[in-house]
Amino acid sequence: MGYLAVLNTLSQHSIRPNTRSDISLRPPSPEMPSESTGLRHFIQRLSDNGRLVRVKKPTEWRFEIGRMTRQSRSPLLFENIKEYPGRQVFTNGLSDIDSIALALGLECGHSQKSLLAEARRRMGSLVKPKIVPTGPVLENIVSASELNLLQLPVPHWSYKDRGRYLGTWHINVTKDPETGSRNVGVYRMQMLGPTQATVSASPGSHLARQFAKAEKEGRPLPMAVAIGVSEAVVIAAAAAYPDGMDEYDLAGALQQAPVPLISCQTAPLEIPANSEIVIEGAIQPGVRVQDGPYFDYTGTPNTNPNAFLFEATRLMHRSNPIFRGAAIGVPGAEDHQLFAFLAALNLVDFHGSRLKQRVQNFLLKQRLFLAFQFSGKIGPLLRRKIPSRD
Repeated sequence: MGYLAVLNTLSQHSIRPNTRSDISLRPPSPEMPSESTGLRHFIQRLSDNGRLVRVKKPTEWRFEIGRMTRQSRSPLLFENIKEYPGRQVFTNGLSDIDSIALALGLECGHSQKSLLAEARRRMGSLVKPKIVPTGPVLENIVSASELNLLQLPVPHWSYKDRGRYLGTWHINVTKDPETGSRNVGVYRMQMLGPTQATVSASPGSHLARQFAKAEKEGRPLPMAVAIGVSEAVVIAAAAAYPDGMDEYDLAGALQQAPVPLISCQTAPLEIPANSEIVIEGAIQPGVRVQDGPYFDYTGTPNTNPNAFLFEATRLMHRSNPIFRGAAIGVPGAEDHQLFAFLAALNLVDFHGSRLKQRVQNFLLKQRLFLAFQFSGKIGPLLRRKIPSRD
């Protein structure tokens, strides 16, 4: 098995996106799915309720977007990103209970108790996704020969990060090579180059188990990455949902509408039709790469020396796409808000010991975010302090 070191090649101001006109355009179709559950609808609802902050001043993708996001507790839409004309970045979408309510199609003013009661009620009746013939994400298609992920306004979220993180608030879609069971998860991804990125997954995750089966046969595992999807889809993907059950069903239940799906062209996978950005590709067998350091939910840099290598083969995106991401690492940031919501629904799993799981779930339910961060640091601290017996 090969090991590659991640170099800090994508964090310099000298890097420029590919500005060539090398995309194919598709006109809108009357068969387009409804926008009522897409990211843009959610952003509009935040705006209508006076909760959205539009950042119109020129903003640096390197550090500045991340710094402003961590300093704010409001949803932010960056509309003027240096070096990326016509591109936008949205952060802090799930910053509190009201924003979660809006994401689920409810109104502001719900108590945490009433919001959770409504979520539990909805989860009692799963809603299957719906295959549709087309979607807004097909407005622009970039083939493998012209693909360059640097066309996307991916922020360098923190000076403590080794590079730019493509995947912080997105979904990874894969299927079990043996059973065909679909998995929709959230696994962080660091950009390594124009067509490559890391995939950081714990050994006990559904994705890691699926990849192990493909790698055993010496085959890549097809994967699609969708950025800028319905918030309900991200919530479902982040949930500790039983293996073999479809997270799209849970997302449909949470948003009370089927998730509209289209089929990928280069992989046997289905992705939300109204995604802002979709990247098709595969995780490569026999290779491990270093992911990080990355400023994670504990508020400290985290490194995964055994991350998977993703090779992109196709890019699709809406015209003037909105990149959805998250700057985490501070108490009460939107990842903590999401974890607290899922913990109250008994849908959190950090793949640690049972004791650690119980402690973290308790702290999240009580919204004790500083203590939650500390609990996440205990394992790595102990591993550094306790000498190995091997």
